[in-house]
Amino acid sequence: MERRIMKKSIKWIKMIGLFAFFYWLCLFSSSSFYGNFNLDSTVKSEDGEYYANIYKHLPTSPISIVQILGGDKYFIVLYNKKGEELWRVSYFEYISEEALSTMMSFPDKTNNTFICPTNHGVDGHDFSTTIRNHKVVPIK
Repeated sequence: MERRIMKKSIKWIKMIGLFAFFYWLCLFSSSSFYGNFNLDSTVKSEDGEYYANIYKHLPTSPISIVQILGGDKYFIVLYNKKGEELWRVSYFEYISEEALSTMMSFPDKTNNTFICPTNHGVDGHDFSTTIRNHKVVPIK
């Protein structure tokens, strides 16, 4: 009896694990892994404190393949000069090449906001607080 319950439990755990894997694969995998292998370009701030890497989505899911074929194939990640990742666009954000032609705004001593282009306008983050061990000088 206990053995039968154990087998059913293991079967359910495997099914849930497979479902979670395929859910991740379909929705998040195209921008979960990034590095030099899918780096498209880098934009640096004027003061050299920050840089934004523009990466290409990987064609790992049906959603990403449709988006890439439609021309929306990029996503943006912001780093400080030490190479620490500070912020990235949503996993669901697919940015076109035309949208990337818009200027980016990096945090500086007068404004702690990073603004980057997207297909639906701009997106960004206010770094007035500490994010991932990165201390931002408060605006005075």
